[in-house]
Amino acid sequence: MVNKRHFLNTREKTSPPALERVVYTPPASYGLDIEVIPFAILRTRILENRFRQAHQINFYLMLLITEGSSTPVVDYRPIECNKGTLLLLSPNQALQFDLHEGCDGWMIIFKAEFLTSSNEDAGVNIFMANAMHGAAAKLNLAADAESIICARMKQMHADTLAAGTKAMKNAMLRFELQALMLRLTMLGEQMAEAEPHPAELSRFRRFRKLVEEKFAHQHAVADYAAELGCTVKSLTRATQAAVTMGAKEYIAARINLEAKRLLTHTQMPVTIIAEVLGFDEATNFVKFFKRNSGMAPNAFRKLHYSIYN
Repeated sequence: MVNKRHFLNTREKTSPPALERVVYTPPASYGLDIEVIPFAILRTRILENRFRQAHQINFYLMLLITEGSSTPVVDYRPIECNKGTLLLLSPNQALQFDLHEGCDGWMIIFKAEFLTSSNEDAGVNIFMANAMHGAAAKLNLAADAESIICARMKQMHADTLAAGTKAMKNAMLRFELQALMLRLTMLGEQMAEAEPHPAELSRFRRFRKLVEEKFAHQHAVADYAAELGCTVKSLTRATQAAVTMGAKEYIAARINLEAKRLLTHTQMPVTIIAEVLGFDEATNFVKFFKRNSGMAPNAFRKLHYSIYN
């Protein structure tokens, strides 16, 4: 039986005028680190029209519209979504979403730490980078692509209900999510190549690719700008236009995401993680992580490692 309390069962109160923060903390009886939810089930969970008011989310959230239309408001900006629209939101974004009866589709909820990191999933990392602490990533899928993505989501939903240990189901769903993200990455790149792009967007795409290749040992914006043959100012402007954040913040967000994955999915000492991520001193890494995550690396590991392993 699907527990109706999975999605909105824990909320953090913040001081006015901050938004109420929606925290994804599934009950122990569910035990999985990802939810794949059809809108019909989701409507039964959102009591008192809660999501019609803006909330700040602390997880990644993917929406696929399969029937009708909706206009979610993300960071106070309305985004028109019709049949075939796929939307990916990132942690700390504000979301206001009306699940009216004329709209149908799927929602996937997961934390960034749910995706493992490896040399083979660079495409996943690239797609995540599009939404990482920036504007919502949006794809308008053609009918055949929508059908494929919808089928994958249906299968993932069925797998959350299948017999098996929680560890086995979490592992299977992790691989399924990686495959889904890779497919969306390919679709997004195909759509991008079919349209003309301004110079700034082209520059950002080259920067994004370089960051994925070199973030673990190259942290300075100036080094990336030199490789791209542009100034730091023009690179920052291109990044700001693409994902509403500066180049320095973009690099830091990618390093921080990898740090969280290593802390969550490995037993590497913090000193080794610091070295892997290109910090000359572990103390510098600790300061960086605390500044970007709000807690020390060991505290983050203590909070997340037992949940995901």
